Amino acid sequence: MLKLTPTAIYELVITVILACWFLATILCQFKETGVSWFIRYKIDLFNLIPLWTFFAPHPGKRDYHLLFRDKTDDSYTEWHEMDITEERTFWSWLWNPEKRDKKILSDVVQSLVSSIPSYREKTGNLNLLMFSTPYIIVLHAVSHYKKHTENCYRQFMLAESAGYQKETTPSLILLSVFHQI
Repeated sequence: MLKLTPTAIYELVITVILACWFLATILCQFKETGVSWFIRYKIDLFNLIPLWTFFAPHPGKRDYHLLFRDKTDDSYTEWHEMDITEERTFWSWLWNPEKRDKKILSDVVQSLVSSIPSYREKTGNLNLLMFSTPYIIVLHAVSHYKKHTENCYRQFMLAESAGYQKETTPSLILLSVFHQI
């Protein structure tokens, strides 16, 4: 007869818990079915069931562009684009020291863009957006990027284009006020 030791009971309980977690994860990867809805919203109170949607349901279809210009006295410079992403080289997999900085800036720009509708809905304008963390991080990055003169004001603009379709002109998302840098 099989003797159940405390170690065997412990291993059996852990195995059952992990098997149930794995099964629930598989069931929740499909569209919103009754089972996945029940598991996700009734059972998974601590959000322990992952939802892996790497390329779906809404893959990235837009490219964001971060542009800036300076104002000195009564003259304005041309708009300059600040690179959010970088071209991959053959050695990028081995040596890519700028990857983290570009990734952080790209994520912050996406966070800023996604927060714009909620600010418009709550306040009717974007004045309070200037006090949000993503706005301040973008402003910091733009204000430290290639200063042309020492005492000037800088304005940045966020625009979006439709990915690989280069024939479409970028559309304006956000135009900041001039900030002294």
